[in-house]
Formats: sequence, C-alpha cells, structure tokens
Amino acid sequence: MVQPAAAKIAIPPHGNTNFMLTYAKRNSMSSADESSRIIEDRDIDPVTLQVVGGEFDTIAQEMGYKLIRSSYSSIIRESEDIGAGILTADGQQIAEGDFTPMHVGTNIASVEGMYESFEERGLDPDEHINEGDVFIHNHPHYGATHSPDIAVMTPIFYDGEHIAWTATNAHHIDIGAATPGLAVDLEDMFAEGSLFKGTKIIDEGERVEEIWNFLETNVRTPRIVLGDLQAQISSCDTGKQRFLELIEEYGLDTVQTAADDLMAYAEALMRNEIKTIPDGEYHETGYLDDDGRNRDTRLKVDVRVTVEGSDMYVDLSDSNDQVPTGYNIPFRGSTEVAIFFIVRSMLIDTYIHDEYIPQNSGTFEPIHVEAREGCIFNPKPPASAFARINQVDFMADLLMKALSESIPERVTAGSGPHCYFISYAGTDENEEYWVYIEVNESAYGGRAEEDGLDAVDALVHNTKNRPVEDIELSHPMRIEHYRLREDGHGAGRHRGGHGIEREMTFLSPTTITCEGDGNKYGSWGFQGGKGGTPGSLQHIKADGEVIDLPSKVSGYKFETGDRFSIQTINGGGYGDPSERPVEKVHEDYLDGLITEEIARDDYRVVIENGEVDERATADLRSD
Repeated sequence: MVQPAAAKIAIPPHGNTNFMLTYAKRNSMSSADESSRIIEDRDIDPVTLQVVGGEFDTIAQEMGYKLIRSSYSSIIRESEDIGAGILTADGQQIAEGDFTPMHVGTNIASVEGMYESFEERGLDPDEHINEGDVFIHNHPHYGATHSPDIAVMTPIFYDGEHIAWTATNAHHIDIGAATPGLAVDLEDMFAEGSLFKGTKIIDEGERVEEIWNFLETNVRTPRIVLGDLQAQISSCDTGKQRFLELIEEYGLDTVQTAADDLMAYAEALMRNEIKTIPDGEYHETGYLDDDGRNRDTRLKVDVRVTVEGSDMYVDLSDSNDQVPTGYNIPFRGSTEVAIFFIVRSMLIDTYIHDEYIPQNSGTFEPIHVEAREGCIFNPKPPASAFARINQVDFMADLLMKALSESIPERVTAGSGPHCYFISYAGTDENEEYWVYIEVNESAYGGRAEEDGLDAVDALVHNTKNRPVEDIELSHPMRIEHYRLREDGHGAGRHRGGHGIEREMTFLSPTTITCEGDGNKYGSWGFQGGKGGTPGSLQHIKADGEVIDLPSKVSGYKFETGDRFSIQTINGGGYGDPSERPVEKVHEDYLDGLITEEIARDDYRVVIENGEVDERATADLRSD
C-alpha cells in the first residue's frame, strides 16, 4: 500500500541545511517566553549537531531494516510491525526508526517497566545489567505496547560504563495465548500467554537456555517466534556496534551532548506548535462496538483536550470502565504513545515543515496524558490488555475531531477509526501449527487540500499489506479478491478514502480471531462532508449460507470450502460535496468508485451514458 504522506513522519535528508539555519537562528533568540524553551547557549555547534543527529537516525533505521530482512514472520517481514531505536541509560529516546507509529516511544515505557521489575525483585541495576546482556519484556502492566509485542533491549557499555540501550519492539505471531495468534475474549492477563518483565535472555554473552526452552515449549510456532526473537537481538547488536563507532569518531561527550541538545530542540519545536492552538478545552465523545463478549453494550471513549500555552493535556478519564475481556489498553505502552504520535503527526509532521524533526523524547515532553485507573485506557491488573489497537485508533480520531475547528488545516475528516486485525491458524499435514496475522486497513478521511488515501491504514499503526501470492504460497487459503470498496465513500470537496474488500476461501479447517471494531458506526464527515460507511465481516458457508459476524470473534471456526468476506470502513469527506470539481467526480465514476446515483445525490453531478451532462449539472448545482 502507498504510505500516507500526511500521517507518517518521515526522516528528511541528513544534509538539510534548513535545520542548521533554524537551529542557529533559534540559538540567537532571546527567550522572553520561558514556556517556549527555545534552545540557547548550547555547547555543540549546529553543523556537528546535524551530522551526529543524522547518524542517530541512520542507526535506528538500519536496526529496523536489519530486523525486517532477518525475520521469519510476515507480520515483521512484510507488514513491518516493528520499532527500533536508541535510548539513554535511563530510558530517554535518542532516536527511533520510521516504522510502525504505534511503537514510537513504547521502548521508553518498556525500559521504565523493566527497571520497575528490577526494583520489585530487589535487583540493583548497576549489578544486574552487564556488558553482553540482552533482556526481553512484554508485560502490558509494565510498559509494553501489548503482550504480543516483545521488546528486546541490549545495554551499551563504553569504558566499563553503561551509557545507552538499543531496543527493538516487534509483534510476534504467537505467545501461547488462549487462542492462536491473537486473543480478545480473555479472563485476565494470565490467559495472554508468556509474559516477561525485564527477563534476561542472554547473560554476558551466553544464552540463558531455560528461557529459550520455555519459549520453545509454550508457543505454537516456535521456529518462527525464536527466529524473530534472534533477528531482534541481531538488530540490537547492529545498533550497539554503530553507536560505539559513532562514539569512537566524535567522542562520548559530543555524542551525549548532541542527544541532549536534540531532545531540547525537539521539545522547543513541539511547544512552538502547541502555542499556535488557541488556549481552551476541546472535547469529543464516541462509542466502540462492544468488548468482544457483551455484544449489546457499547463502550464510551471520552477525549478531553486542554491547551495551556505550550502544554497540551489529554484526559481520557471519563471513558468506559475497564472491561472483563482483553479489550483494554496498556496505559504507558499504548495509550500514551498513541497520543504522542497523533499530536506529533498533526503539529510537526515533516510533510508540513522544512526543519529537521528528530524522533526523540523531546517531542513528548509538552504532552501530558491522563486516564483514571480502572478505565479502559488505564486498566488495573490482572485485567487483560491484549486487544487494544482499535481503541487507540478511535481515541486518536476523536482527538483530531476535538481539535478540528481550531486547527482545521492540520486534521483529516474521520479516518475509518478501526481495522480488522485478524489471526488465522490451523495445523498442517504433520499436525504442526501454522499461524498467519494480517491487518486489514480502512482509509484516511479527506484533508484540507487533498482527498483521503485509499486502503491506507488508520492513524497509529501504518503497517503494510502482504502480497496475495505470498499468502497463498504459505497458507491453505485462496484469495478470491482483494480490492477497493466500490459502494461509495464519505463524499466531500475532498472525498474520504476507500476501504478494502477482501474475500478468501479456506482450503482446510481454519480458526480465526478478529480484533476489530466499526461494524456499528462509520467515520465522521467534516465541514459539510459526509461520513464513511461502516465495516462488515461475513462467514459464507460452502452451502451458500451467509452469517454476519460481529467485529470481534475469538477462536471462530471455518470448515474447508467456507469463505470469509471483509469490508473495512470508508473515510469521511472534508467540505461540501457540491464544491468538488466536476472532473474529479467523473474520474471517481470512471474508476468505479461511485455510481451515477451517488454522483447525482451526493455531488450534484449528472452523468449519463458515462459522460457528464454539463448543462444538467450546472442547473442542479445552481439550485
């Protein structure tokens, strides 16, 4: 799929002289407004800072590509559901690669959670963390994104001193949960599978065989899971080697000073942008389908944004109480980082800025996230928090909606705030498990100057799709079609993007678990634009019987010859549809994305025999 220009933060060329000029200019400013925190009197020159900052980014990016190329599973190799980066010894993010936005900042929370686990066990970090160690961490109540995302963290030592971490975070296709691959209807966190809190998997260069044996015994696909874990370790080793080479070239003091300066610089950029939003309180409420067990109970998501000068406060405390299934959200690992990313993408995306924008902890400092303990965005243990992607998508969408009137040029209309995150599983002729995980994306809403992007994932995950040929080659399923929805979209001056239709036939008995939402609602339109249509799931039996499925199913069974139909949400429209240029309406018609009826009813464009009737259109639009 095409990557979204307006939501994915890209790393600009390292030779961007605009950064050096901007940095020098801001250095020379006298700061009358203390809240802006403009960088002054730093100890490193702008040119060196830019070069070292570019190296930080390159290291993080190389780590990610190393992991992708070395991985076994398609969720890493094809979808790139990963994060990779460098952190200070106390867990501040120096740089992170440009991969899955949901992983932005989550390594910070994982390092923090790991240190908490050391304290609980009475372990002194100075004694427990040694050169050559590797730790794994995935506990949802200790900073993990969610338990299938295993963080691998490697300490970097220089002259005997622990100076930094390299870390990767990657989604694993199975961790031994109650259902293969993914899980929704879980009793508690213990049903999630294998949980690790700062567990040492390599001790001073030697494998801790008991942990490797434990993993091999307790997951359904040990060859793939252990292979992906080793790929993460290799990625961290690469990052460690490159970071030490950088220190050898520039010296430890220069590298550490550059990291501090870039964090201060990034914080100043974010604060300057927050100050452009009028002070005040902004509020939106919406409702998710259900919790995966209690089908008649919708879940409240309440987003309250307060802007005070250069600080932004996001409070989710009035959201639904935590639920008795796995449909809760880890606060530090998912709730906070989703808000960090969506605010950053609205305010300091490189698409709308010339300055170099580092991906580091500085951008998070002015953003303050609250959620009362016991709500779905901050559940109390031992609640499960396995299935959380749609809630943070929806929360991010409501956050944009809350700010839409104050910064309309920075937001999209409703971006199909959901996906269908699905695991498929079965056994092969040798009675060994196969597991396949895919993210079925919806679409972006219309934007101030552009249409919404078709079939590009919503908001905070940004994963890629897997080629149909690869799916059919590797698993007992046949993809009947995979295409854009052709039943309309969120009409607008800039239309919403089209979601996808996918239908497959199972060639052997298959179990699925779907972590989805959006069957009961569509995306919202903005400034006169129309909302996008909801999603749907259907089980089409071999005898032709059609069963409408809810957005969440756990361990649902298909037989050989059964088909599975998926339709994701369409994006909402931005602006009055009757202001859309006639030629663009006609192009959508010729592409099969709208019918003559939609052209007439939504856009007031008359199309007959495949051509625009200009006179009839002019008359209709003048009424």
